[in-house]
Amino acid sequence: MASNSTAPTAEGPKPDQFAQPVAPTPEELALLPHDNAGIRLNIVIWVLIGLSGAFLGLRVYCKFSRRKGLWWDDIMLIGAWICLSVESALLTAMTRLGYGLHIWDFDVVNNMAPLLLLVNMAGSFSATAAIWSKTSFAITLLRLTHGWMKWFLWFIIITMNIAMGLTALFPWVNCTPIRKSWEVFTPGECWDPTVTVNYNLFSASYSALMDITLALLPWSVVWKLQMKKTERFGCAFAMSMGVFAGITGIIKTTKIPSMLSSDFADGVDLFIWGNAESAITIIAASIPILRVLIRDATISHRYYKSEDSKAIELKMSSSEGKRSRTMTDSENNLVVTVSVGPNKVLSDGCPPMMDKKSVGDDWRGPRTTGQIVRTEDFSLEYHNRKSMTNDSI
Repeated sequence: MASNSTAPTAEGPKPDQFAQPVAPTPEELALLPHDNAGIRLNIVIWVLIGLSGAFLGLRVYCKFSRRKGLWWDDIMLIGAWICLSVESALLTAMTRLGYGLHIWDFDVVNNMAPLLLLVNMAGSFSATAAIWSKTSFAITLLRLTHGWMKWFLWFIIITMNIAMGLTALFPWVNCTPIRKSWEVFTPGECWDPTVTVNYNLFSASYSALMDITLALLPWSVVWKLQMKKTERFGCAFAMSMGVFAGITGIIKTTKIPSMLSSDFADGVDLFIWGNAESAITIIAASIPILRVLIRDATISHRYYKSEDSKAIELKMSSSEGKRSRTMTDSENNLVVTVSVGPNKVLSDGCPPMMDKKSVGDDWRGPRTTGQIVRTEDFSLEYHNRKSMTNDSI
């Protein structure tokens, strides 16, 4: 739906796609709030960048430390974080132009056009970060699924990219000529602003729904693993952190109508929750792989604790050597040795599927087509201590 470019007013032409500017009297102006939401915007977005970057860095470190290398899901997640960082830099530049101030404190004449251009750019990078972060986790799940679930994941990836991709594109095609979307007094036509807002409500709602769907899918996969119930729960819970991204997406959706406000300060929360959605998705996609670091650290701690215990026992046994040598054969004449082989675990911290295409050479145990199993190799040996002593002699 197109509209005329301008409408005459006492103050001059006003773009029809924007609300009537606020023109309070000096007395009314003194009673209006004069806070700056830009400060809060900068603090929140850069804290989110730091947290998500830390989790992403640990994810990459975990991959390289285990000599796994990066795969497409890692590349997509890194790309999402870069887009999020660029958007945050654009938002910071916007605050220097006065974004976050109320419209009655904003320099409309000098800063309106450059600010709207940065708003369009930041919106596109925000949508791209959301698309790539969600696609990354979906690609990870593709490696763990088969059959109908794999096709369902492809459906989510394709439809989500189309829906969110249009959100990133609309700021650049809703006006003719394009530059009218930021140079509002340029002659031309623009869509009715409610068209873009209503579509963004749809795409944001769909994105939040897909976040929650992707968070729930791992339960049907992990719960079929042949492993302890507590370990199944831990693995599934770690892969379901995306539900928090879905909750954040729902909150962001409620902020979209603020795009119709004539006060720039009303749109700050929309950018904050948009950043939070992508940052939490990056963190949620990194947590399952970080389980490997936690598991390795726990095993290492137990190993060294066991070694310390053995050293103490050896010291005690040497101090009581005389007593030990008087021990009769009947007291301890059987030696049992149990050897346990290590489990093979994928880089996501969960046991692998029995699918060579998905796992590669990581698994060398027995294979069961179409199933996920966990096995341990046990070797039991026993012999008589007396016969062992005689043989050594």
